[in-house]
Amino acid sequence: MSVLDFTELHLETELLWNEISVGDSVMLDADLYESNSFQLHKYQPYEVLAKLHSIAPEPSMLVVKSDVTGELINLHPALLCSYQSAQQPVSRA
Repeated sequence: MSVLDFTELHLETELLWNEISVGDSVMLDADLYESNSFQLHKYQPYEVLAKLHSIAPEPSMLVVKSDVTGELINLHPALLCSYQSAQQPVSRA
């Protein structure tokens, strides 16, 4: 992967990360495994619980809860196939 490809991918995922809000639903294009352990189902909606912003070259991440393990999972925006805005915005106290 060239530097230009990496920069373009990073920019696209940062733009997507900015579009998604806490409370929105996201879906993965494929099942997610971490350390050979099944974590998330493809095409299953997961609510975004938090957003973690990083400075390049580290990616910004979305946080969802696994319906398999109950653990919080850091999710890279490039793994998403779709997202949907929350019916009602999440209020912050």
